[in-house]
Amino acid sequence: MNNPDEMPARIAAFLAEQEPEWRNIEVVAYEVMTGGYSRLLGKAHVRHDEGEEVLVLRGDPPPGRALVDTDRAQEFEVITTVSDHGVRTPRTRYFDDSGQHLGTRALVIEYTASESFLPYASSGGSLEGLNIKLADALASYHHLPLASLPTRLERPADWNTYIGHRIDEWRRTADAHVEDLPILRYVAAWLDAHRPPEVPLTLIHGDLQSANLMLAADGHFEILDWELASIGDPREDIGYFKAVAQIAPPDLLDDAGVMGFCERYRELTGLNEAQVNPVTVAYFLILGVVGTVRRLLEGGAAYSRDENTLLASLFNLNSVVFGSGVWIGASKQLEPILAAMKGAM
Repeated sequence: MNNPDEMPARIAAFLAEQEPEWRNIEVVAYEVMTGGYSRLLGKAHVRHDEGEEVLVLRGDPPPGRALVDTDRAQEFEVITTVSDHGVRTPRTRYFDDSGQHLGTRALVIEYTASESFLPYASSGGSLEGLNIKLADALASYHHLPLASLPTRLERPADWNTYIGHRIDEWRRTADAHVEDLPILRYVAAWLDAHRPPEVPLTLIHGDLQSANLMLAADGHFEILDWELASIGDPREDIGYFKAVAQIAPPDLLDDAGVMGFCERYRELTGLNEAQVNPVTVAYFLILGVVGTVRRLLEGGAAYSRDENTLLASLFNLNSVVFGSGVWIGASKQLEPILAAMKGAM
């Protein structure tokens, strides 16, 4: 996918199989796209007798070059499901499951002309009301019936089993790492001692952050990159967004925005104030990052064992160091609030 000399012919041949009604298919432009954190990205401008298409290719990097390992077939099914249910996300058009046509297993996705949110915000774009639009975006897929989701997604037995497993992931991550990190066990113990009220399990994105949001012309968000989707506690997506925003602003869930977000989210999902509030958002700021922390540490460990050659695996360990301070700070700030809440119950 990174070879612009060979990709036009590959794409044209693939589309000829997918769309037998199209005549005189020509890829008039192909470019490798930047910004793909874990996957290869390319954009193809396609012309044929029936019209023109702009398509985005999203594929697996070569062995040993992936920061995280995920399944394109699952991602294809998730994107298809959420887009079929009206969630605002670029729709998948085709899937090269074997990789034979496009050189690697790859999704072919409709190109969106919406503006990438991070550049929009960094250039001074208005953030007014976007905390409410963020609530709209999350609620749009958090309300989907579990029965409608791909069978590839594991169904946890119940909330208590699920949340216990997620908390224990901090301990398992500590046990598997190449060096001792006591902070991971501290976080697990703290989370276990302060479990929030139960909520229904839903589809979660798993990497809901500003870098995976596009801002459409009508002011609504579109959501990208569903490779880490799973079934879990929907508040993980909320906490994860806030956690990443500490490193990559803007934080739409800061003191000025979090109350409005929570009110709108509760209105759309039917959850109550005990279940979704600024305190539970802060709790899941810690819990919601465990999957990313595990993958970052696995990448660093793989580099140390000479199983990959990505300097980014080492660089990304800085996020864990930064996160440690955030987790400690958040837990200390929440202690008196949680104690007061518990005393009032």
